[in-house]
Amino acid sequence: MQAGLKLEKKKSKIQGFMDQIEKLGNKLPDPVLMFIYISIFVLLASAVLGRLGVVAYTTLGEFPINNLLGQDPIEVLKVGASGATVSERYSNGLSYIIGTAINNFMDMKAIGSILIIMLAIGLMEHSGYLSIAMKSIVKSTPVKLVTPVVIFLGVMSNMASDAGYVVLIPLAALMYYTLGRHPIAGLAAGFAGVSGGFSANLFVSSTDALLLPFTQAAAETGDALAGSNLAGGLSVTSNWFFMMASTAVIVILGTIVIDKIVEPRLGKYNKNEANIEAGHNETEREIKAFKFTNKIMLVVLGLIVLAALPLDKGNKIFLLGDLSTNVPLWGTNTEGLPALVQVDGFLNSIFFQGDMIMMIMFVIFAASGLVYGFKSGKFAKPADVVPAMVKSMADMAPIIVIMYFVAQFLNYFNDSHIGILIASLGAKVVEMIPQGNMFMTIILMVAFIFLTAFVNLFMGGASSKWGLLAPIFVPILMVAGFTPAGVQLIYRIGDSATNVISPLMSYLGVIVVFGQKYKKEFGVGNLISTMMPISMAFLFGWTAFAIIWALLGFPIGPGTTFFM
Repeated sequence: MQAGLKLEKKKSKIQGFMDQIEKLGNKLPDPVLMFIYISIFVLLASAVLGRLGVVAYTTLGEFPINNLLGQDPIEVLKVGASGATVSERYSNGLSYIIGTAINNFMDMKAIGSILIIMLAIGLMEHSGYLSIAMKSIVKSTPVKLVTPVVIFLGVMSNMASDAGYVVLIPLAALMYYTLGRHPIAGLAAGFAGVSGGFSANLFVSSTDALLLPFTQAAAETGDALAGSNLAGGLSVTSNWFFMMASTAVIVILGTIVIDKIVEPRLGKYNKNEANIEAGHNETEREIKAFKFTNKIMLVVLGLIVLAALPLDKGNKIFLLGDLSTNVPLWGTNTEGLPALVQVDGFLNSIFFQGDMIMMIMFVIFAASGLVYGFKSGKFAKPADVVPAMVKSMADMAPIIVIMYFVAQFLNYFNDSHIGILIASLGAKVVEMIPQGNMFMTIILMVAFIFLTAFVNLFMGGASSKWGLLAPIFVPILMVAGFTPAGVQLIYRIGDSATNVISPLMSYLGVIVVFGQKYKKEFGVGNLISTMMPISMAFLFGWTAFAIIWALLGFPIGPGTTFFM
C-alpha cells in the first residue's frame, strides 16, 4: 500500500514538472511568428549597435555592425571559398532588405533536396507500400526480436513524414497485445524508435537536408573566427556514418530498457481492458504486389551497387560506368577558384555527394511506390500518381513557409555582423581553454547536448530550434576545435533524446489516444513516466557513444570528423 502511494506521489511530481513545461512552452508563439519577431529584433539591434559604432574583431579583420535600417551605405563581409573575406555592398538598409529577400530564400538549396525526396516518399506512403512493408516485417519477426525490430522500424520510418506515428506505433501496440505482452510496452517501443531515435537512420533523411542551410550559414561566421574554410564542404551526408551507427545504438539501448525496465514495471496486462477493432487485412492481390515489388527493388539495388563498384574504368556501360573514383568533381583549386578535381578515394567520390545520395534514394523510393501502386491496383492509371505527389508536397507547405522567414532571420543576423559579434565574444571565453585540452572539449560537447535536450522540452521543431541555436553555437564551438558538421551532430543527439518526454511533442495527444484503446485511464502523465527511462537511456547512452566515436577519431560522414 505504501509502495503504491510512493509511486503515485512520484508520478504526480513528474506530471507537475511536465505540466509546468507545457505551460511555458504553450506561451511561445507559432514558429513562423517567432522568426518574424526575432528578425524584427535583429533589425532594431543592428540599428542601435550600428549607431554606436560597435565592431567585431576576428582573425580575418574587423567586422563593423551594419545598420540594416539606416540610410548609410552598408558593406556585408563574408568568408569566401578561398578563406578570405569578400564584400557585398548596398546603398542603404532598405535596399538590402528588399533586394536580398528572394535570394535569401532561394539560397537555401536544401529545400530542393527536401521536396525531391518527399515526392518519392509520398509515392511509397500513398501507394500503401510503406504500410504493408512495416506490417509484414513486424508479423514475420520472432517473438524474442519483436522489440528491437519495432524500434528499428521506428528509426527508419522517420524518412517518411508521419508514417511511423500513424502506422507503426499503433501496429506495435497491437502486435504486443496479440503476443500476450503488454501493449503499452509495444507503444513505447514504437514511440522510442520513431521519435526518440528521430535523427538516427541508415539513410540520409529529410532532417539532414533541413538542418544543412542553418549549419552552412553559421559555419561561414565560424570560418571567420577559426580561420578555417569548412562551410562550403558541408553536405547532407556530413553526419551519415555516425547516424548509421547510431541506429544500432538506439535499437540496443531501447530494447534493454523496454524489456528489462519498462515492461516489467507495467506488470501483467489484463486483456479485458482492451477496446480495439480488427485492423485491415491485406488482400491476396496486395500481398502478391508486395512480393513482386520487393523483387524489382532487388534489381534496382543491384544496378546501384554495380554503378558504385569500380568495374568499368572507361565508363563504357550504359547507365552504370564507374562512380567510385573515375568521375572528377567540381571543387576549388589553391587559388579558391572552381575547378575539376580528381577523386582519390571512394568516400570522396560522386557516389557520396549530397545530390547523388538524394537522387539514389529518390529512385529507390519512387520505384517501390510506383511498382506496388500499379500492381496492387492503388494506381489504376498514370494520372493517379499525381495526387499522391501533390499530397506529399501539401504536407511540406508549413516547412516552406517557415523556411522563408528563417532565411531572412539568418541573413539579417549574419549580414548585420551581429552573429559574428556574439560568436567572437563567446569565442574569447572558449579560447581561455588550453589548446589540446581534450577533457574540456568533451565537457563542452556534453554541455551542448544537454542544453539542446533541455531546450527541446520547451520548443518543438528540429529545424526552428536549430535556426536559433546554430548562429551562436556553431561558430563558438568551431573556435573550440569542432567541425560545423560535428556541432550539428551533437545538436541532433540532444534534440532527439527528449522528444518522447516533451509535452509539446505534436503527436503526444495522438499517442495517448492509441494507449487508451488498451488502458482506458491512460493519460499524458502515464505516457511521459513510461518514456522517461527510455529518454534518459538515449540521452546518456548516445552521448557516451558520441564521446567514444570522437576520441577514436572516426569519420562522422564522408571526409568529415568531429574535430578540425
